Amino acid sequence: MAAANRQVQDFNSHVGDDFYDARLTEPEETKKIIENLLLSFLSDVANGKNPSMELISRSGGNVLRDRDGTVHLGKAKTVKRLFSNSGAGSKSFVKIWQVLSLIYQLLDEGKVVTQREAYYCLVQQFKNQNEFNSILQDVVALTQCARRSLGICASGSGYIAGLVLWKEDGAVPYDCSVSESGKQIPGIVDKLTFAALGARYILVVEKDAIFNNLCRQKFWETLPCVIITGCGYPPLSVRAVTRKLSESLQVPVLGLFDYNPHGMGILLTYKFGSTRMGTESHAFAVDVKWLGVHYYDIFDSTNDSCKVTEDVLQPWSPSDEKTYSGLCTALKEYVNPFYHRELRLMQKRVKAEIEAIPSLKETILHKIHNKIYY
Repeated sequence: MAAANRQVQDFNSHVGDDFYDARLTEPEETKKIIENLLLSFLSDVANGKNPSMELISRSGGNVLRDRDGTVHLGKAKTVKRLFSNSGAGSKSFVKIWQVLSLIYQLLDEGKVVTQREAYYCLVQQFKNQNEFNSILQDVVALTQCARRSLGICASGSGYIAGLVLWKEDGAVPYDCSVSESGKQIPGIVDKLTFAALGARYILVVEKDAIFNNLCRQKFWETLPCVIITGCGYPPLSVRAVTRKLSESLQVPVLGLFDYNPHGMGILLTYKFGSTRMGTESHAFAVDVKWLGVHYYDIFDSTNDSCKVTEDVLQPWSPSDEKTYSGLCTALKEYVNPFYHRELRLMQKRVKAEIEAIPSLKETILHKIHNKIYY
């Protein structure tokens, strides 16, 4: 119970006066919030009013950043009504209540399910997982309760390996350095703790292919570290583990991502959170230092000639162009000059994967030894 109380305090300590951030609540408090919403709905019906609900706006205009650049939502709100001029608005209102009903049932039964499992509980009511995910974010914005307080957790997707002891409540501790394939990160990580085994760094890598390569080499025997991957854009469980691990080990967190706008976007998701996560984003941000891939890992710093074989360079896709535009907006107020330099140099509009770097292991060691990370 004491550990659970500490988790609630740690999560809620990020809530600021200028932000509307989701918070951790106990099941009975969460149920009470839903009951009050139901009473308000019934009161509207009894008084002949059009039932409505007020949510924190998740629009781009309501996205704020604190002094560290971490994403929050501001105080602007939006109203959803049962009867609206938009048929989509009415459907959204109904679907929010369908999710609230499921959540109340989960809390009443003391159950926790993954977001995927929750979707399949209501699969007849939703077109796809993405629609369910969006409505769930509306529920978080409505109740201001973190998903963990709603009986729903992220689906497990991601891996960890290296010099750390993984300890789950009631389970035998697992030494993450014994396997060459890593340990899969589950969706529920609330009761997870770590014990240090000599790691001096946490290395976050974008892709599972690079993770697997480093694991096969037992890279932590060369560089004392823990390696984590979210297999692309990281799910919430991977971000939560990275945050917990950073706070537990108190060592630098370094990130290795593809040289393209999406790679930089993944870095910023770890570092600042994502606007899509809205009110929950702040609680999982971690100060990842950008180890690479940088422009000058690909091009010579004196004459801009290519340092890698040119056949590994690819032109940007329309998706890269769109992501780059979003990065320029997201970093507009971030003061680190290195990030702005990299954004400017990216205008060459070519991309390269991590695998393009020759002698990757030696490159990582060289950059860490010389502190070439930002």
